[in-house]
Amino acid sequence: MSLPQTVEVAILGRKFSIKTDKDPEYVRKLAYRLEEMVGKIKSGNSRVTFDKALVVACFYLLDENESLKEQIFELGEEIKRLEEGAKLLIKPNKLAP
Repeated sequence: MSLPQTVEVAILGRKFSIKTDKDPEYVRKLAYRLEEMVGKIKSGNSRVTFDKALVVACFYLLDENESLKEQIFELGEEIKRLEEGAKLLIKPNKLAP
């Protein structure tokens, strides 16, 4: 893990200083994605403020995150079921000589 550093990003012209231990280029890519989302939300309604668009974008991202967590959990459960099934298939037959 690298030491925390400050990465400067801009979202629709507003500058933010992000203190992070992540790769600066990764942080800039996240900022670009967020900027695209906020811009898209604002372009859909000219009366939407930057702050409201930012909150809506956060809700979209949180929803996406929760959905992915659920999918990961379900895949983990499926893997467990498949492993149990595989154990039954490869279990040595005790009746065989």
